[in-house]
Amino acid sequence: MRAVGRDCLISYDGSKYSVPSEYAGKYVTVVVLDNTLAAYYEGKQVAMHLLSTEKNNMILNKNHYKKLLARQRFDTENTLIQATLPIDFAPFEIDLEVYDI
Repeated sequence: MRAVGRDCLISYDGSKYSVPSEYAGKYVTVVVLDNTLAAYYEGKQVAMHLLSTEKNNMILNKNHYKKLLARQRFDTENTLIQATLPIDFAPFEIDLEVYDI
């Protein structure tokens, strides 16, 4: 059993591994087979990572943090983060004469 920190990380063998944000503050069961670490909550697998070969590594899955990033005040979905295409704004032109002395 491992406690999931507020940072959505669990510790195992000197490294940290991410789990989905909804499990922060809860306990997950960790099962290690061969070179794979799996985390389970109430019998359901919630995360899987390759084991780190070095100590003090942080192995993250950015999807584990997506729900944290996609929420704004009043629990409104952030559609910019969920967009499939990157959002790019056209640069505006600046009159460089303002820098002339």
